[in-house]
Amino acid sequence: VRRIREEIWNKIQELEKKGEIAEDEKFVGKDKIQKIVDEYNSKIKEAREKKEKEVMTV
Repeated sequence: VRRIREEIWNKIQELEKKGEIAEDEKFVGKDKIQKIVDEYNSKIKEAREKKEKEVMTV
């Protein structure tokens, strides 16, 4: 998840350097990326906790 976030952030920075997006758009993109990352980290944590419970009950 972190690697993908970094790849997307690098692409956004490239677009801003090329003048294809404004600086404000760059930071809006960064915020959106972080929200998605947080959502998936939460899902991963829930899945891990569920699996831990399954393993402990066996």
